[in-house]
Amino acid sequence: MRLRNRKTSTRREYIRKSKQNERGFTLLETSIALCIMLVVTLATGSLFVYAINYNSGAADRSAALAIAQQRLERLRKSSFTDALLTTPSTTETVLNAGRQYSVQTTICSTSDCGGSATLKLITVSVRPQAATQWANGPVTLLSQRAMPGTGSYEAK
Repeated sequence: MRLRNRKTSTRREYIRKSKQNERGFTLLETSIALCIMLVVTLATGSLFVYAINYNSGAADRSAALAIAQQRLERLRKSSFTDALLTTPSTTETVLNAGRQYSVQTTICSTSDCGGSATLKLITVSVRPQAATQWANGPVTLLSQRAMPGTGSYEAK
């Protein structure tokens, strides 16, 4: 019986000592942990703001490129002597998905800028109006349009 009593008394002492060592977190430790979590949360929040701005600017650039391609395809489809290809320069504002874009079309048909009577240089430049700083630059597409002519390679 003595052995049993000794074992139970040592168990009781062990439980009592372990309960004395368990104190939990202090207020200072909890405050430091909260400060660290606050810094990490604020850093993550600023990353989200940066990502949202970057995605918005990318959407503006993508829409500007689509507008420029549509404008250039319309100019390519028209005939060489069409009024669209005789106006040297036009600037207009286009509304796409609730955002404004400035579209500048330049057509060069003189030797001063590289064109000629049989060759026209077409430049379409689209700039987002209310874009972020990095996406505020214009999207520019260049193309050449030659007069259809008859030559030795045309089918007879």
